[in-house]
Amino acid sequence: MAYSPTTVANYFVQEKAKFGKLTSMKLIKLVYLAYSWYITLNGQEQPLTTEKPQAWKYGPVFPSLYKIIKKEGKIELSEPLPNDVEEVISNEDTAFLERIWDLYGEYNGIQLSAMTHAEGTPWREVYSIGNNSEIPDEFIINHYQPRLKPAS
Repeated sequence: MAYSPTTVANYFVQEKAKFGKLTSMKLIKLVYLAYSWYITLNGQEQPLTTEKPQAWKYGPVFPSLYKIIKKEGKIELSEPLPNDVEEVISNEDTAFLERIWDLYGEYNGIQLSAMTHAEGTPWREVYSIGNNSEIPDEFIINHYQPRLKPAS
């Protein structure tokens, strides 16, 4: 099931903000990384979110999530963001988001930003100064698939 980017962000806020700083930058990057790994593992026919990420000046962004965060005007988040839809994340998807946190939760927003802006990343391949462009799922899958490690 696909969720609004805000629903995914609110999962991290509700479950993880109690363990330390959860900045708006970190939250946006976590949702992007979750989206990226989800389509890499499950295929683009089953995206995690109802919205595709875009390449903006400061990195990959879900426009609706950015708009809500900007409107709230908070840099550190400890309470869920306003959401137009009421969605319950499935147990399977909750387990997936926990794995994303296990992989990336220790990093701050600046570190996650550096990861998503590095040479060869989908953002770097798509971003053009002054243009906000959708990041094609194929670019994301082609970037993350080689990083999958075979089971031992």
